[in-house]
Amino acid sequence: MRELPPSARLYLASVFSIAGLLTVVSVLQARPVVPDLAAGGLILVLATVVQQFQVRSPKHQTYFLTTIFFVAGAVLLSPVELVAAVVLSHLVELLHARYRWYIQAFNIANFTIAGLVARVIYTVGQPAAAAPGAGLVLRAAAAGLVFVLLNHLLTALVILWARRIPIKQAGTLSRENLGTDLALAALGALAALVWRTDPWLVPLCLAPLFLIYQSLRIPGLQEEARTDPKTGLANMKHFSEACAMEIDRASRFRRPLSVLMADLDHLREINNGRGHLAGDQVIRRVAEAIRRAVREYDLAARFGGDEFAVLMPESALADAVVVAERIRREVESLSDTGDAGQSAPVTVSVGVAHFPRDGKTAGDLLQAADRAVYQAKAFGRNRVFVFEDRLDAAPELVLVPMGVNEGLGPIRN
Repeated sequence: MRELPPSARLYLASVFSIAGLLTVVSVLQARPVVPDLAAGGLILVLATVVQQFQVRSPKHQTYFLTTIFFVAGAVLLSPVELVAAVVLSHLVELLHARYRWYIQAFNIANFTIAGLVARVIYTVGQPAAAAPGAGLVLRAAAAGLVFVLLNHLLTALVILWARRIPIKQAGTLSRENLGTDLALAALGALAALVWRTDPWLVPLCLAPLFLIYQSLRIPGLQEEARTDPKTGLANMKHFSEACAMEIDRASRFRRPLSVLMADLDHLREINNGRGHLAGDQVIRRVAEAIRRAVREYDLAARFGGDEFAVLMPESALADAVVVAERIRREVESLSDTGDAGQSAPVTVSVGVAHFPRDGKTAGDLLQAADRAVYQAKAFGRNRVFVFEDRLDAAPELVLVPMGVNEGLGPIRN
């Protein structure tokens, strides 16, 4: 945990301590009951199996369907059985997912706290084997609600203090994220109450679990089909489709649009001197630099190899040049973080093309921006060039990196 900020380390230690204290107190205070071995064994097995099938959303949020079984466990199980289900399901996950120890420990502590508090909400003032009724249904619903809210709040705080991501930006407490887990919690509470009435009906309650899993996977699969696996940027198929749509819109409504091409300088030297794995790492770092530099509504893509493209809707030529220069500087700043403390220069040459001046189709604009990249390389690399059809006019368009106007030279429309 040494790489974490002090506030995050203190928070994690507090969560671990609270989970341990709650476990001890819950076990000591629990009323003695005859364990329901069938319910306990079923929840343990199903939670362990389902924990292995996580779903990642396009916003890089992770859903675990085990919420169903942990809420059901809060209704049906003793504290010892509930904690055992949480711990074992997460430990089995470590067989194929290698997390830092404190990440998995936090997940266990998080679900333990949420589960034990939910169990208190459900069981307080009620006989252990009370028959299902309106009061018990309301308690089960309240237990599921508390479980989800507490689980998401604990997660939002660790993201805030460990990764410095604001709660609103992380999306952990968003309506979409909470709504999904609340539906899972409701299904778990229903299955637990049905178990008390007739266990043979439980499979009917759990049947929608498959549909929920599939519906959660679809957005992620769609995003995966549009994404370059190495960099996480858009792939060229998605970029080309988006570019064609934006060009059509810009043409119909006479709106500005620009396209950038960026080519990594001297990648061959990096591959030859430090190996292809180091080259791949540089490509990923450059992709991150581009992602930081572009605007929220721009679309950055990996064109292939060491080339990148950026689609900039609603962008005049001057605006595109500013973003291109920002990309150049972000990438250049990576040179200070070479492996083993050694300086590893990383630069890009960037070409800018504008619609409709430099082309009226996606292919024409990309070709124009690509030619501007080669003009930039011909005049020394690590600079931004605006496309000019006449090569002898190119020197007038060189954007000097260290000059005035944030390194921008003269721009001619």
